[in-house]
Amino acid sequence: MKVSQSVKLAGIFVALIAIYFMVSGLFGANGDVDAGPAEQDVFSVLTRTVTPEAWADTIVIRGRTEADRKVIVRAETSGAVAATPAELGALVNGGAVLCRLNEDARRAQLAEARASLDKAELDYKAAVKLNADGFRAETSVAAAKALRDQAAATLRGATLELEKTDIKSPFEGIFDARHVEVGDFMAVGDPCATVIQRSPFLVVGAVSERNVSKISKGDRGVARLATGETIEGEVRLVSAAADPATRTFDVELEIPNEAGALRDGVTAEFTVFAAERNAHRLPRGALVLDDNGDIGVRFVQQDGVVAFAPVTLIGETPSGIWVLGLGGEVQLIVRGQEYVSAGQTVVAMPEDDTGGAS
Repeated sequence: MKVSQSVKLAGIFVALIAIYFMVSGLFGANGDVDAGPAEQDVFSVLTRTVTPEAWADTIVIRGRTEADRKVIVRAETSGAVAATPAELGALVNGGAVLCRLNEDARRAQLAEARASLDKAELDYKAAVKLNADGFRAETSVAAAKALRDQAAATLRGATLELEKTDIKSPFEGIFDARHVEVGDFMAVGDPCATVIQRSPFLVVGAVSERNVSKISKGDRGVARLATGETIEGEVRLVSAAADPATRTFDVELEIPNEAGALRDGVTAEFTVFAAERNAHRLPRGALVLDDNGDIGVRFVQQDGVVAFAPVTLIGETPSGIWVLGLGGEVQLIVRGQEYVSAGQTVVAMPEDDTGGAS
């Protein structure tokens, strides 16, 4: 059977195509083996060099001025007020008489007690002499001595009772209030006057649980009073226990007041400057969460590998956030930190070189 010329040409064409694909497949496979696996692209991140800086937090507290010592002086004996020698509002010394009670029969009782002691002393000496001569027993001497000691105690009591008629200031301060007038009768415990120690003064307030750890004894503070004055001092006390109702901690700022310009009970706002410590200032967007939910940052190590470090937020300013937990200088990832993980190798591009913004 004769085959037409066109059929022969078609068969030759199909055979050539088959041979082409066979040869292409053979050389293509050999080419893949020689080339090896394709390299993966390395992720690029934008970094910023951050170093430790001196940082001191500021805590603003609302409060009021308060005298360090404010005492209501009270009567220790009863009697009518005979005089009020101190001038109201004056600076009085410790021991100054604020109220004087009528002595009544106290001086007479004192004289009687003194006379009784003199007699008891003579009786005791006589008993001792007679005992030495053999005319008195030892028991008589002991009885005379007991009477003498009793008379001495009575005299001391009468002396103290007379002294109590002068109600005195316990320390130097301002005679701020008089609670009685001449002629008033005072019983034991009744108030005579209020004395306020002039210096030092306090500015007291309360700080929240969040900020109490930032304040320490000795920190510097500045208070602005409702009267317009600005005064400086230092923290004297940060209470160790919170108020059960408000969960706040008392803070006392001690202020020198030698001139006596401060008044008790004036509304104040004071700023405490915490002690300086080293911290890192970071852009707000640099914070990330790791797989455990810890807050921290990702940074690039010298070998180009990403690492994660947990941090503690301690402050915030318009220029960024302040954290603790990083060591020295760190190549912080400021762009791309959400797309990389610890242990991954990256290309670090400093933002100063790229003009990038955090």
